Amino acid sequence: MRRLFSGLGFNQGTKPGFQKTTEKFGVCFEGIECENAEHAENWANNVKIKFETCYNWSQIIELTLGSLESFYDDASDFEDDLQDEIKDWLAVDGWGLLFTLLPFEFQQYFILMYSRIQMNHDISNEDMFYRIRNESEARGLIPRVEVKLLRIIGGLKEHERRKMIHIKFNFSKFKLIAKFSVDKKRLRRTLAEIAAEVVGQMVEDSEDLEIPETLKEVVSDKIVDANWVADYWWAKFKQSRRIDEDKSKRTNSGDDSSEKTIKKTVQDDDRQDNVQDAQDAASSGVLARVYNRVRNFLFSHRS
Repeated sequence: MRRLFSGLGFNQGTKPGFQKTTEKFGVCFEGIECENAEHAENWANNVKIKFETCYNWSQIIELTLGSLESFYDDASDFEDDLQDEIKDWLAVDGWGLLFTLLPFEFQQYFILMYSRIQMNHDISNEDMFYRIRNESEARGLIPRVEVKLLRIIGGLKEHERRKMIHIKFNFSKFKLIAKFSVDKKRLRRTLAEIAAEVVGQMVEDSEDLEIPETLKEVVSDKIVDANWVADYWWAKFKQSRRIDEDKSKRTNSGDDSSEKTIKKTVQDDDRQDNVQDAQDAASSGVLARVYNRVRNFLFSHRS
């Protein structure tokens, strides 16, 4: 039975701060949030503690790293791909997580059915899942999964190469949100990578360049890298502009009240704002890169 409930273990889970890395990315488990719980606040805190100490999130991190390896410029494509990966994973190797999120009545029913099937058949996790789903006529067993790739503006985690990923598991009684920070590494291991980094900040497509085909892939990677960084600085600029506009409005209205700290983690919960930001990074990529180059120029000439 332990084989089916992989990932679960008393005080043997991945604590906040656990991380895994690849050649290009690093992903760190930051913690858990519990939303819309029908129970008392203490119950939500207890759920948070259990999922931060008794569940191993390393497989989710591996899925995230795998999706990041194919990340180009479109955040929505990355979010959709990772959502599909996690849904498929829940039905096979993610039974331990799925089981803990199901209502208690179904957990009891599942254990009884598992015992009955296992007594007569030695089958895989995937076959077990489909057997139980079909025999119980349970539909919608897999929860709706939402993935969001968010910028970090303000706070201790803020960095031009760091973003936040929220993975939300939507159940009827509550929503479990697993939070991970993502660092995109700056690779400058060879002269080709160093030169490509400069070129990547100036062009939109490596195919427009008259360079050997072997170098175009390196330049393409650096274009993605430049857009990742420029996206942060573009958001930072827009936030500063909003702060200045807010100050101007208060000054013009004669409001002398004390200013509130506006720095915060930017979590684009408004889908319309998300779409606009994605368009800024894609259709206005030149403007973002120009802003990035100006920022680099200013930094390099600081006394």
